[in-house]
Amino acid sequence: MPSILVQTTGAAAGATVNPLQGSQFEFLSYDAFVEFAIYADTGDTWTISVFSGSDVLMQNATAPILATAAPILYPDHYFLNDVAGAGERLGVQAVNGTGAVADFRTSLRITPMG
Repeated sequence: MPSILVQTTGAAAGATVNPLQGSQFEFLSYDAFVEFAIYADTGDTWTISVFSGSDVLMQNATAPILATAAPILYPDHYFLNDVAGAGERLGVQAVNGTGAVADFRTSLRITPMG
């Protein structure tokens, strides 16, 4: 089962980042059950939108906080999931709402179906 774990830094307030862009699994090559965990570091604010193909799983919501020293645990921290088809694009779009440089982590689990 493939997994993606990305630490992302937004350089300035209002910066938009797409942590899955260019990833091997940005476009699924098979049908899969996908699970997302996205957490801002303590003191940082991010507005997050998550997409699985044409499905919007979360739109313009404040990312929950998890201290950098705390690992993302399965299944406890995975709060978004969907069934996605082959060829669909997985996407996370994040806007830095902190007044300076800010960080967040994205973890994605992909379980092939069929």
